Amino acid sequence: MASEVKNPDLPQETSPESLEVVQPEPEPAEAAEEKKAREDSQRYRFLPIPVFITEPAIGEGLGVALTLFHPVNDGTTSLPPAATPDSIAHLEDDREPPPVVTAVFGAYTSSKTWLAGVGHVNHWRQDSIRYTGALAGAHINSEFYIVGLPISYSMEGVLLYQDVKFRLGSSDFFLGTALSYMNADLDFRRKPDEPVPDSLFNANIKNIGLALRGQYETRDSALHPANGQLIDLSVWRYDDAIGSNRNYWSAKLKAISFHQLTDKFVLGLRLELAAVDGEPPFFAYPWVSLRGIPAMRYQNKVAGAVEIEARFRVARKWEVLAFTGKGFTSDDVPFFENPDNIYSYGLGARYNIFESHKVWGGIDVAKGPEDWAWYVQVGHPW
Repeated sequence: MASEVKNPDLPQETSPESLEVVQPEPEPAEAAEEKKAREDSQRYRFLPIPVFITEPAIGEGLGVALTLFHPVNDGTTSLPPAATPDSIAHLEDDREPPPVVTAVFGAYTSSKTWLAGVGHVNHWRQDSIRYTGALAGAHINSEFYIVGLPISYSMEGVLLYQDVKFRLGSSDFFLGTALSYMNADLDFRRKPDEPVPDSLFNANIKNIGLALRGQYETRDSALHPANGQLIDLSVWRYDDAIGSNRNYWSAKLKAISFHQLTDKFVLGLRLELAAVDGEPPFFAYPWVSLRGIPAMRYQNKVAGAVEIEARFRVARKWEVLAFTGKGFTSDDVPFFENPDNIYSYGLGARYNIFESHKVWGGIDVAKGPEDWAWYVQVGHPW
């Protein structure tokens, strides 16, 4: 009887089941999309962004921003430079580092307002240094309000803005400085009997200021946050010692907070407050900034707004939102209108245009005390 020869590479009892080739499970679609987004964040991406202007103060118009997104270093988690287990224990969610973006932009509106310029946003040393800069030229035809009456004006000039902030140790706090330079010619079309003080106006405005800025930042994304807070406080001084032809102080506080209550629902809260003291030009008086209310509609020495926004994810790349807010002003300057019913509310929708950098765009429709307005948004409006 011949002896049975056994192959050591096969099971002792070979069966169809034991010879079955195990196929790897297919990668879920969402995991594949996340992997692609991570890979995209590590390379340059060019995105021409159409800008549909619907701001009531300057009319409707069209523009374009030729935007270059730079690679995001060190993956998607932004950590302090001296990160330790203790210093990062409070980070419950991964944070997207601020975007690194270079943009050339231009726009034109129905009021014959135009704008053109270049800007850059960057950060270095594991997000311990943050920079924002812009240079632009503009011709603006708009209006502001005195005792409820619109005053038309034209302003043409150049604007330079430079901002740099430094992280304090391994904390979420930043401290820095900023420069704002504007040289513009003004032209007003007003009737002799209009109650407008001549001290508000200059034929030529050189508005040059330096700021001290403090910031607290824990948002998980600068472009489309779902968790975290941003508190930004800046104190500006405009002075003839640095070339300004107006001497005044300006202070601004911005506080926003985002809370992801469920996988699909995000609640956002916002507070903004601004104040001036001295002899600011008319456009430097703070105004209520809310969707549905034209810029410079409600101004005074102190102005601000509170707003709440609810955002709901209806599909992987689609969101809907609702918002409402209330504005307020002081009554220090009597020729500005200071009503009690400064409010707005509205609805919006968002689509994820550029997933690797969380760029969302969409439309908001808002109602203020006087009229409806609509806005095309790229990134979060706050």
